[in-house]
Formats: sequence, structure tokens, C-alpha cells
Amino acid sequence: MTPTRLTPDEVVAEVQDLFSRHGGKNYGEDVTQLEHAVQVGLLAEAGGEPDEVVVAAFLHDIGHICDSDAEMIGTYGRHCHDSNGGEWARSRGFPETVARLIENHVAAKRYLTATDPAYSQRLSAASKETLLHQGGPMDAGEIAEFERDELHPLHIRLRHWDEAGKDDGADLTDLSRFLERIRTLLARA
Repeated sequence: MTPTRLTPDEVVAEVQDLFSRHGGKNYGEDVTQLEHAVQVGLLAEAGGEPDEVVVAAFLHDIGHICDSDAEMIGTYGRHCHDSNGGEWARSRGFPETVARLIENHVAAKRYLTATDPAYSQRLSAASKETLLHQGGPMDAGEIAEFERDELHPLHIRLRHWDEAGKDDGADLTDLSRFLERIRTLLARA
């Protein structure tokens, strides 16, 4: 028996509930989960990205809050939040691009730390700590495989937004614009 797919409105309600219950939590950064999600989504939006990319940017860390049974990395969030988030997105009917962007934002960090020394220096303390639990910088084989992925330029852009979306001076907690984008995107899927 095939599981029943949630409607767009049900997914939107779930996202709203997850951020309502867990969005105020800290994960080792100077911003909350919700503030970070909104900032990263706004950066993608400001870049003129299509709905799939903006939604993926907003939801890139959903794996930290959708699976309370996942192993914690100290106070820095959930182990495997990238793959858990990608699977969550697939199970909710998001386009494959959204799921792949979510599940590859950690791989993009590993890629950039292996290929761009300046990027490594800009990482927050929490991001440096979690990198140790995420496999560290990629090796040559992993770099080559990552570069073969046709979405790798988007993975890299999302990763840069991820690092930039940690401004503790920005009071950004209104997720309504992203909920509407999610609803629209899922209605088209």
C-alpha cells in the first residue's frame, strides 16, 4: 500500500508547527533555527532564485527539527540533518531539486573547506566543530564526484548563503512568505 501524500496545506501546517515548536532553539550559532532559515531564504530570494531554490534555502536545516530521534552533535544540532532533511522533503512531495539541495549543503561545506582556504577561515566556530563530525574536508575523489553533480554550483551558492545567514542583529522571524512559496511549489508538483 502506498502511503498517502500530504496535501500542500498539510505540509505548510507541518512546517509552521515544526518552526513554532523548535524554531526558537539555538544550535550553537548566534541565531535561532527560525532566524537562520529566514535569513538564508531571503538571501536566495535576493539572488533572484526560483521557488525551488528559495524553498530549499529556507528548509536546508529542516533535518535539525523534523527528527527529534536523530543523534545530537553536542549542542550543534542533529547528526545527518542533511540526509534526514532531504528524505523529509521527498516524503512530503517536494521536487527532487529541493531534496538534493537540502541533502547536499553539508557536502558543499566539505567541498569548500577542501578547495577554498579562505572559506574555511570564514566558518563560524559551530560550523568548524560540526565539520569534524561530518567527514571533514573532501578528498580528491569526493571533490571530483561533487563537481560531476550538475547541481554543484547551486549547492555552493546555498552553502555561502548558509554561512551568511547567521546575523544576530537581524530580527527576521516571519516565515509567512516562505510558507506561501512552499504551498505554491507543492501545488505545482
